[in-house]
Amino acid sequence: MRQTMNVAAALVMVMAVVVGTAHLISAEEAPKAKVRIFMLQGGGHDWKNHFPILAEILKKTGDFNVTISEDMDQLKAENIKKYDVVLLYGSGQNFSDPAQEKGLCDFVRSGGALAGIHSATDSFKKSDAYWELVGGRFAGHGHGKYTVYIHDKDHPITKDLEDFEITDETYRHAYHKNLRMRSLTCMNRGNERQSMAWVQDYGNGRVFYTANGHGREAWTNPHFQRLAVRGIYWAVKREPKDP
Repeated sequence: MRQTMNVAAALVMVMAVVVGTAHLISAEEAPKAKVRIFMLQGGGHDWKNHFPILAEILKKTGDFNVTISEDMDQLKAENIKKYDVVLLYGSGQNFSDPAQEKGLCDFVRSGGALAGIHSATDSFKKSDAYWELVGGRFAGHGHGKYTVYIHDKDHPITKDLEDFEITDETYRHAYHKNLRMRSLTCMNRGNERQSMAWVQDYGNGRVFYTANGHGREAWTNPHFQRLAVRGIYWAVKREPKDP
């Protein structure tokens, strides 16, 4: 009788290990849900031709579902919850409803992600809350061909990147008093010595911003593309990957 009970107990233990292992393998092999990214059109700069460049790169990774729209009401709480990350680019935009500002800030504060490219810091300039969220506000620029230096070689976004040349504008910024910036890249050309990309935490969410991205020469630069894609992965709390 005791021998029968021992055999039965052993079988139960074996089955438990098998089931547990199968569950672990299943969990490891289960594909992650696609990242839902909302790219807000509108404002200055050539978003009509530049957004499709990045959207195609993101789609080819197989990790992203891309929504592109001029509908700023997508920033409201009831709509923005459909996304994991919001990407902003166009200049000169303003919130038309306080609920848009609140929806965006609350979204990131509660764990969502914001990715800003170039003139994202030249929009919503009437909003102190947005300035604090993105970290910097556009204050002027130069232009030309220059080197972007990898300033932080330890951050997950930039640890595998090398300095690169780009033909682009050279945005400089006024920083919000509450900025908790970690600078990733910088430039050093004469009097132009400023951060060109940074990250910061905002509540439970993450913000990635690159000052590069004015024109087609920048958007088709593979180094810019690599930085932008890796920044978006990091912002949604995934391991940065190259496109």
